[in-house]
Amino acid sequence: MLTRVISNALFPPAPQEEGGPVVWVLSKPHPLVSSAVVVRMFVNSGGVEIYSRDGTSGKGIRNLVPMSQVLLVEEVMPMDIFAEEIASAEAGEDDEDDDDPETEEDDGGGDDTSETSAPTPVNGQVASS
Repeated sequence: MLTRVISNALFPPAPQEEGGPVVWVLSKPHPLVSSAVVVRMFVNSGGVEIYSRDGTSGKGIRNLVPMSQVLLVEEVMPMDIFAEEIASAEAGEDDEDDDDPETEEDDGGGDDTSETSAPTPVNGQVASS
């Protein structure tokens, strides 16, 4: 589960404001909408999807922070998954390169059907499309 995301400023600062990183924290106020609270965050292929609940309007808010703007993603996990992640990192395994289409050889089958990429699961959680 993602607990904190730090991104570059998403908008140029107003003349009277300082520009700086934007901090998104689970269960804390939305950094751009003071009446909203961050309720979930997911990493997907395009960036980080951040879901918030606006207490004033009763509506949900979804923000997509492009991966190019993400500085830090903090995730918490159960200890068994934590141990697996450490073992995988120590073994030099890199799950992200396993599905890299540029490194896979084309079998020349001529099948031109395109597949849509699914969101990247984070500890069993997948952002909706």
